[in-house]
Amino acid sequence: MLKRRTVVLLCILAIVSLVIPKKAVSQPSQTSSSPEPIALYEGQILIYLLPQGRELRNQGMDIGSELQTNEKLNQRDFYTFQVFNSKRADVHGSTTIGYFSVNKHTAEIWDDDNQKQVSTAELEGIQKILRQAHDIDASTVRKFGTLRPGDW
Repeated sequence: MLKRRTVVLLCILAIVSLVIPKKAVSQPSQTSSSPEPIALYEGQILIYLLPQGRELRNQGMDIGSELQTNEKLNQRDFYTFQVFNSKRADVHGSTTIGYFSVNKHTAEIWDDDNQKQVSTAELEGIQKILRQAHDIDASTVRKFGTLRPGDW
């Protein structure tokens, strides 16, 4: 099972490296350019790597997500997703796992139901790659890392 996770992570990293401009990956920023927010698809990759998704995939299921666009959400700073079990055998009851928000400025993930950040070694690795690609440095993380999805 660990081998499969490693293969999946390497595939995701390969895909990310193909879609991020070569300049952003190959050389650190020499200018004081402002950081770019992460793209929607990058937020979706982070959501897919949630520990809840890993747990479901270990059970032969998978997760899906749907971007939420409610005007009460802070869409300027976060992508908010409803995350659900996409292959649940039992169709009775809710398939919703929860609501999660990805900070566009820092790539941090929030479990909106528990109001806690989600962090795993896999997520931290992807976040590091995304931050490098988007010129998100420690000062940007400090500045925008204080935001909470409910702050609006």
